[in-house]
Amino acid sequence: MSTLLAATLIASGLATSYAPGVSQVVVANRIAWNQLPPDTDAAQGVALLTCDRLGERVWITTPTRIVSATVTDCAQEKHRAELVERGWAADLSFELAAELGAVRAPLAGVQVWDGVPMRMVGR
Repeated sequence: MSTLLAATLIASGLATSYAPGVSQVVVANRIAWNQLPPDTDAAQGVALLTCDRLGERVWITTPTRIVSATVTDCAQEKHRAELVERGWAADLSFELAAELGAVRAPLAGVQVWDGVPMRMVGR
């Protein structure tokens, strides 16, 4: 017997990227502050709107790809309303952004899930 668990959509909209090296600094700081485990991979990091998922694994879908990432950062509270207004979903590490094609410009159609999302076949 198998169980199918539905993933929950956390965020959707535009993904932007950190500059090279920024994720490594952020992750090093959060490890020092005991907010992330010491083995957190900064290259596979993503920042979300709020801090309640720090350290959790999430799945990011684009119109053509799906990748897993670790929540390594979050927006400052003073910037959250503006980010929501702009349709922002996430900041990607430079490495992850390069993999997904979001280095030079925001990537539209991004969704962030708390589990592996099921894609509708034939749509």
